[in-house]
Amino acid sequence: MRNHSLNLTRYIERMDTGVGDMIERCRNAGLLEPEFALTDGFVTIIHRKPEQGFKAVTPQVGTMLALSRHQVAILEKCVADATLLELMAISGRSDRTKFREQVINSLLADGLIEMTIPDNPRSSLQKYRLTEKGHTRLAEGRS
Repeated sequence: MRNHSLNLTRYIERMDTGVGDMIERCRNAGLLEPEFALTDGFVTIIHRKPEQGFKAVTPQVGTMLALSRHQVAILEKCVADATLLELMAISGRSDRTKFREQVINSLLADGLIEMTIPDNPRSSLQKYRLTEKGHTRLAEGRS
């Protein structure tokens, strides 16, 4: 039972971060914040379409709209070369494959971080470091 509670706590923490990120992204895009309702034990999220006068925003994938708290923390860690496990610890993740797919790949694709051994992505010695673009983006986020 204790293990189940621990997993539930981690799941709720991830949900909380996602909700905060969603609200922040709506604000940054000039959109109305989503509404949340609890009905019959289910959480309903209502996203409103932009009304007349709102600037339409083209959805983007990756990190182009705004960096999440975890992404900023990962970029800060990558100022010095960091292993995948060190980066996973920042966001409390344990699944390497999902972490690569959901976090690392978008930072790599956006050119914010790079591999220290690009010819062998799955090397046990692989580390990640901040690129020049990553340094710039991190500095912009701090100001």
